[in-house]
Amino acid sequence: MRDRFCVLLLAGALLFGVGCRPARAPVAVAAAEEIKETALDRAATAFFAGPIPTFDVRIASNALNSLRQEPRKPVLATVVVGSEVFESVSIHVKGSAGSSRSVDDNPALTLNFGKFKEGQNAFGLHKLHLNNSVQDPSRMDELVASTLYRKAGIPTARATQALVILNGRDLGLYVLKEGYDKAFVRRNFPTDPEAQGNLYDGGFVRDIDQDLVRDVGRGTNDYADLQKLRDAVNEPPATRLARLGAILDLDHFLTYCALQSIMDDWDGYPRNRNNYRLYHDPVSGRFHFIPHGMDQLFANVAQPLDPGWSGIVAQRYFELPGGREHLLDRIGSLSSNLFTARVLTNILDPATVRLTNALAMRPDPERQELMQHINGLRWRLLERAAQIPQQLELRPRPITFDDRGEMRVGGWLPRPDTGNGVAEIITYPEGNRVFHLVARSPGTVAGFRAPMRLPAGDYQLSARIKTANLEPLVDERGVGAGLRIGGSRRTNSISGTHDWTTIHHELHLSEARDLEWVAEIRANGGEAWIEANSLRLTRLQR
Repeated sequence: MRDRFCVLLLAGALLFGVGCRPARAPVAVAAAEEIKETALDRAATAFFAGPIPTFDVRIASNALNSLRQEPRKPVLATVVVGSEVFESVSIHVKGSAGSSRSVDDNPALTLNFGKFKEGQNAFGLHKLHLNNSVQDPSRMDELVASTLYRKAGIPTARATQALVILNGRDLGLYVLKEGYDKAFVRRNFPTDPEAQGNLYDGGFVRDIDQDLVRDVGRGTNDYADLQKLRDAVNEPPATRLARLGAILDLDHFLTYCALQSIMDDWDGYPRNRNNYRLYHDPVSGRFHFIPHGMDQLFANVAQPLDPGWSGIVAQRYFELPGGREHLLDRIGSLSSNLFTARVLTNILDPATVRLTNALAMRPDPERQELMQHINGLRWRLLERAAQIPQQLELRPRPITFDDRGEMRVGGWLPRPDTGNGVAEIITYPEGNRVFHLVARSPGTVAGFRAPMRLPAGDYQLSARIKTANLEPLVDERGVGAGLRIGGSRRTNSISGTHDWTTIHHELHLSEARDLEWVAEIRANGGEAWIEANSLRLTRLQR
């Protein structure tokens, strides 16, 4: 209920900002509908918080043959959950590239209880998904992520787990999710009680520049609202933010992207144009991105917080001045108040207890394997929660040049990338701190990197370098020892044996940019020393 109350507060704030609500049905009818919806929502809330159910799905042989030929074409089924028997349930096979399985394997299934039998619902829900979660052996990613999103005020389908039997075959543990339908829209966007807004399905790796499938909505499906979003992202930078703010809930979008980054969700909209719904609220006139398909999360606890964006909306928003800073600020706020060890433990512990109770009669190896995966997820969650503040500490800080237009570059971190290399900080005989780089095998790349945000302008990075028997490796990034920025090729190079020599790398920026300075060797053998205090940046006057 707390999550529902937060959503109501958020929706109320949106309503206050845009004025009156649209015309509604007569008061008596509207009141009756609201009472019914409230009762269904209470039933659904209790269902998702309750014991893990068993879904016994029964499909007649002719319907089963139909699913073999056309997996996504709905057929009739009977579904038994405990003492409840649901007849004439619409069912079809779901899933995309990674999770698609045939009906004779362990298929993911979509169940619609009211499609063929008007008014029928199951535990307050009209539509449910039974996900095989073949890409999440813990069966917990979806539950953890959806809980965090809803706590942050992002409308998201609720999740739990279920045991599934299909025509007598024990399919084991599945993830159970509510569907995105009119009931979901009415509950999560109470400013649109008639569910008139368009809810689009992002499909498989499809961006907003394509005509997405509309799951919910009234009137002509002419994509007029989607076209406004397309036009906004294509605005010049000077006017883009204002146009985006008129068609997209930017605060909602910032939180959504921040959580995608925190959770290392590489397969969502911002990073892969995948696994999302897009809802246009006709009252506020703004779009809301809704996460979906969250079964490949938390893999890399050290994943950078600004990993790069593939979704057009994310690309165009975060390339605007201040976009990256707003993202990191929001990540910092969420990591302090939501993505914490206490909150994560409070989500995992009761979910683990429910699973333990539900699997009490399952074979020991099955239970033990699942608990290993859950414990692994727990470790990754807590480690990610600890890593995020450390990354935020290393975020690029505002730079200040002295009267000569120079500054010393600090914040260097070792990066032995390939081969058998050494990247260490030592004290040289003269008492200076130096970066010591050694190539112990052919094909070695090793160095130090320093993040920085620079405004538009011309710059020169300088350093004093010494080499001994440095055998150069020639590749697309450079040769021997030298300086560059991450992602670029360098032209400066020192190889062989040289006493202290000063080298330079010049850079022109037409606009403000986040970058990484790189001081490195690319070598098949030998070593180099780079004097730390000599790494200085000069602002060039041209």
